[in-house]
Amino acid sequence: MTVAAKKKQVAKFPRGKIEKAVGGILKDFKIHFADASIGKMKIVRVVTPAWKSLRPSVRIGKVLDAVNGKLTPQEQKSILRFSVLTPEEYASVVKNRVVAERGVLRTKTSSKIAAGKPISI
Repeated sequence: MTVAAKKKQVAKFPRGKIEKAVGGILKDFKIHFADASIGKMKIVRVVTPAWKSLRPSVRIGKVLDAVNGKLTPQEQKSILRFSVLTPEEYASVVKNRVVAERGVLRTKTSSKIAAGKPISI
Protein backbone atom coordinates (compact mmCIF):
# COMPACT_ATOMS: atom_id res chain seq x y z
CA MET A 1 0.00 0.00 0.00
CA THR A 2 1.41 3.34 -1.03
CA VAL A 3 0.40 6.62 0.50
CA ALA A 4 1.14 9.79 -1.40
CA ALA A 5 1.03 13.11 0.34
CA LYS A 6 -0.68 15.88 -1.55
CA LYS A 7 1.35 19.01 -1.85
CA LYS A 8 -0.61 22.07 -0.82
CA GLN A 9 -0.81 24.49 -3.71
CA VAL A 10 0.37 27.96 -2.82
CA ALA A 11 -1.59 30.57 -4.70
CA LYS A 12 0.52 33.03 -6.65
CA PHE A 13 -0.01 36.67 -5.69
CA PRO A 14 -2.58 38.17 -8.14
CA ARG A 15 -0.60 41.17 -9.44
CA GLY A 16 -2.13 40.98 -12.91
CA LYS A 17 -5.70 40.80 -11.64
CA ILE A 18 -5.16 43.80 -9.38
CA GLU A 19 -3.55 45.86 -12.17
CA LYS A 20 -6.37 44.99 -14.58
CA ALA A 21 -9.08 45.88 -12.05
CA VAL A 22 -7.46 49.21 -11.15
CA GLY A 23 -6.89 49.93 -14.85
CA GLY A 24 -10.65 49.73 -15.31
CA ILE A 25 -11.22 52.76 -13.06
CA LEU A 26 -7.97 54.74 -13.48
CA LYS A 27 -5.98 55.65 -16.57
CA ASP A 28 -2.80 57.02 -15.02
CA PHE A 29 -1.50 54.94 -12.11
CA LYS A 30 1.36 52.84 -10.79
CA ILE A 31 1.07 49.99 -8.34
CA HIS A 32 3.74 49.17 -5.78
CA PHE A 33 3.67 45.91 -3.86
CA ALA A 34 5.49 45.63 -0.52
CA ASP A 35 5.94 42.66 1.76
CA ALA A 36 4.13 43.02 5.07
CA SER A 37 5.69 41.82 8.29
CA ILE A 38 2.69 39.56 8.88
CA GLY A 39 2.99 36.16 7.22
CA LYS A 40 3.21 36.22 3.45
CA MET A 41 0.81 39.13 3.09
CA LYS A 42 1.40 42.16 0.87
CA ILE A 43 0.66 45.87 1.05
CA VAL A 44 -0.71 47.23 -2.22
CA ARG A 45 -0.07 50.92 -2.89
CA VAL A 46 -1.81 52.56 -5.85
CA VAL A 47 -0.11 55.83 -6.83
CA THR A 48 -2.15 58.17 -9.01
CA PRO A 49 -2.52 61.91 -9.55
CA ALA A 50 -6.29 61.39 -9.87
CA TRP A 51 -8.70 61.92 -6.98
CA LYS A 52 -6.45 64.41 -5.16
CA SER A 53 -9.47 66.21 -3.73
CA LEU A 54 -11.00 63.03 -2.27
CA ARG A 55 -10.31 61.79 1.23
CA PRO A 56 -8.06 58.71 1.43
CA SER A 57 -10.90 56.51 2.69
CA VAL A 58 -13.03 57.38 -0.36
CA ARG A 59 -10.10 56.68 -2.72
CA ILE A 60 -9.47 53.31 -1.07
CA GLY A 61 -13.18 52.48 -1.22
CA LYS A 62 -13.26 53.02 -4.99
CA VAL A 63 -10.26 50.74 -5.51
CA LEU A 64 -11.67 48.08 -3.18
CA ASP A 65 -14.99 48.11 -5.05
CA ALA A 66 -13.14 47.52 -8.32
CA VAL A 67 -10.83 44.80 -6.98
CA ASN A 68 -13.06 42.78 -4.63
CA GLY A 69 -15.21 41.29 -7.38
CA LYS A 70 -12.15 40.15 -9.32
CA LEU A 71 -10.21 38.31 -6.57
CA THR A 72 -10.94 34.97 -4.96
CA PRO A 73 -11.28 34.84 -1.15
CA GLN A 74 -7.85 33.16 -0.94
CA GLU A 75 -6.27 35.96 -3.00
CA GLN A 76 -7.97 38.58 -0.83
CA LYS A 77 -6.48 36.96 2.28
CA SER A 78 -2.98 37.52 0.87
CA ILE A 79 -3.46 41.32 0.93
CA LEU A 80 -2.96 43.10 4.23
CA ARG A 81 -4.16 46.49 3.04
CA PHE A 82 -4.59 48.88 0.13
CA SER A 83 -3.35 52.46 0.01
CA VAL A 84 -4.25 54.99 -2.67
CA LEU A 85 -1.75 57.84 -2.68
CA THR A 86 -0.80 60.84 -4.78
CA PRO A 87 2.80 60.84 -6.07
CA GLU A 88 3.73 63.41 -3.39
CA GLU A 89 2.18 61.31 -0.61
CA TYR A 90 3.97 58.21 -1.88
CA ALA A 91 7.33 60.01 -1.94
CA SER A 92 6.74 61.05 1.67
CA VAL A 93 5.86 57.47 2.70
CA VAL A 94 8.94 56.04 1.00
CA LYS A 95 11.21 58.70 2.53
CA ASN A 96 9.84 58.02 6.02
CA ARG A 97 10.28 54.27 5.54
CA VAL A 98 13.91 54.68 4.53
CA VAL A 99 14.56 56.90 7.55
CA ALA A 100 12.92 54.34 9.84
CA GLU A 101 15.04 51.52 8.38
CA ARG A 102 18.31 53.42 8.64
CA GLY A 103 17.47 55.04 11.97
CA VAL A 104 18.66 58.57 11.18
CA LEU A 105 18.10 61.03 8.39
CA ARG A 106 21.53 62.35 7.44
CA THR A 107 21.92 66.06 8.00
CA LYS A 108 24.91 68.37 8.31
CA THR A 109 24.52 68.32 12.09
CA SER A 110 24.40 64.52 12.33
CA SER A 111 27.49 64.31 10.08
CA LYS A 112 29.35 66.73 12.38
CA ILE A 113 28.37 64.71 15.44
CA ALA A 114 29.56 61.50 13.79
CA ALA A 115 32.88 63.16 12.87
CA GLY A 116 33.32 64.51 16.43
CA LYS A 117 33.27 68.15 15.29
CA PRO A 118 31.80 70.91 17.49
CA ILE A 119 28.27 72.06 16.71
CA SER A 120 27.29 75.72 16.82
CA ILE A 121 23.96 76.31 18.50
